[in-house]
Amino acid sequence: MPNRPQADAPPAHATGAERRDDAAHDAPFPPLDPELASALAALELRLGRAASADANPARLGLVAAPLAPGTPWAEARERALAFRAHEPFTAASTIKVYVLLALLERVAAGELALEEELTVRADDLVSGSGVLKALTPGRRYPLLDLATLMIVVSDNTATNVLIERLGVDAINASIARRGWRGTRLAGKLQLRAAPGAAPRSPSVTTPADLADHFGRLWLGELLPPELSETARRIYRQQQLGELGRGIDHDAYSAEIGEAPWRIASKSGSVRGVRNDAGVFEPLRGGAPYVVAVMTRGCPDERFHQENLGARVVGEAARAVHLRLGG
Repeated sequence: MPNRPQADAPPAHATGAERRDDAAHDAPFPPLDPELASALAALELRLGRAASADANPARLGLVAAPLAPGTPWAEARERALAFRAHEPFTAASTIKVYVLLALLERVAAGELALEEELTVRADDLVSGSGVLKALTPGRRYPLLDLATLMIVVSDNTATNVLIERLGVDAINASIARRGWRGTRLAGKLQLRAAPGAAPRSPSVTTPADLADHFGRLWLGELLPPELSETARRIYRQQQLGELGRGIDHDAYSAEIGEAPWRIASKSGSVRGVRNDAGVFEPLRGGAPYVVAVMTRGCPDERFHQENLGARVVGEAARAVHLRLGG
């Protein structure tokens, strides 16, 4: 049996019940209150270091909504806060949330098992985030471990191994079935273009699609209960993120139950881009809420803790937190 058989066709278990009402998903969000709209517009100017909107190279997008058990996402969406919700942004590593979902769909269908092991070869190792590139190649890892590495430390090598196993077309078919029309996986990550070849278009997604994904995942609308909890457990172990920086979030204190909030999320970054999306879960009372923040065009291209785009993502999340975090 080949090490990584691919399945580029949509999985056989896909049903009409899984298909979204695209008109509902693409419907306008409620009007944003003027105070928050003004605050986000000011953050967008700061993101681009611009004096006016006309001269601003940067864009900021956001969707956030409260979550309540028993209330479907379609209703939660009616109370959402949204700013450039359907505008496409470079996904960077937030595209990995859709890879994880496609994997768990295949597990739910009985087509894959999370215990299945894949070999990480020397020619799989790529640059950027992650730890597999620093470990000995030729070792085998269960799909669950590769998926966990893909999310919690944003491992690009683990992501590519999973993409090869699932197939790009199959992942995009999973995305399409859910109605996420602003999202597309371009292919494996961190691959160098052939000499003389045009640069490949990046993977893209939208704040609306990311919020829809996390909202429906947390409400149990995407996967069977056990696999929904598997996904949530992975996101709760996140080691990288910007959503909590504006509220002095302490991830270690959250891990041991000594913080008011736990943030389960997935971030993404390339030069000029900082994104983060996930769920704020209360540990001391209150209600959870989903938030997705995306940026592009920031002139600060440093991969640095104090990157301007990262700070803006944190400030945008803080503005939401003041309204939804109680």
